[in-house]
Amino acid sequence: MHPSSGTSYHLLPHRGEGRNAVSPFTLHLSLKQRTAFTLAEVLITLGIIGVVAAMTMPVLITKHQKEVTVNKLKKAVSTFEQALTRAQADYGDMSGWTFLQAGTDLSSDSDSANAERETFIKNYIMQYLNIAKDCGARNVNNCPNYIATSLDKTSFVLDMSNDRKFITSDGTLYNVSVDLNMVENDDGVKVPVTNGHLIVTVDINGFSGPNIYGRDLFVMDVAPNTKKVTMFGAGRNREVLKNDTNWACNSRTSRRYYCGAIIQQDGWQIKDDYLWR
Repeated sequence: MHPSSGTSYHLLPHRGEGRNAVSPFTLHLSLKQRTAFTLAEVLITLGIIGVVAAMTMPVLITKHQKEVTVNKLKKAVSTFEQALTRAQADYGDMSGWTFLQAGTDLSSDSDSANAERETFIKNYIMQYLNIAKDCGARNVNNCPNYIATSLDKTSFVLDMSNDRKFITSDGTLYNVSVDLNMVENDDGVKVPVTNGHLIVTVDINGFSGPNIYGRDLFVMDVAPNTKKVTMFGAGRNREVLKNDTNWACNSRTSRRYYCGAIIQQDGWQIKDDYLWR
């Protein structure tokens, strides 16, 4: 209380002395002023965040797509290998199986050859897989035509003279056929003859797009002498896998059969130099 006026005064607590003294009230106002942002500053910050997101999101999405692709492809290979292992436990070593033995002439596409293939695929393969839909042999049964697309947008039907399609419970489409060589018969005419290998085209997401070799469509090779499933072209030089005239994993070939072999050879990963579109 001032001695002359009788008026009461309450002194604010202070820190420091003289000009450096700061009251808690003054400090409170100062902090509020420091943390405030103008509308312009907010808009600039959001703009920077948007630019960074636009630059990084495609990279992150592509990375995720590649990881999903590799995981599904590995699972498809493993699933087919397990089926063959179980079949060998029941039917003996794979090298002794009678499925269109090497040298069988398929030029006539005879009923007996078709029946033998049908029996083999059902007894030696399909019964050991969890089949969701059986598309049948050659003529599609309860399944749409499979239309594959190349990188240059050329479309073609994935059908071979001796193929057999089915879809497993995880949505993977398998197309099993017998690999062929063209040889001359006694009359000097070149005819298709099986070499004993199974060629298994697998689409990791069924009939859903993009249906492009090297993206969701890959080719596996099953050889009786090795008793295992490998990606088509496995064992070849990496430059051959990328530049071969017929099956290379590049932009010039429609059926990029060797793409899976590159992924397998690279330790089941899709590297930066892999052609991904």
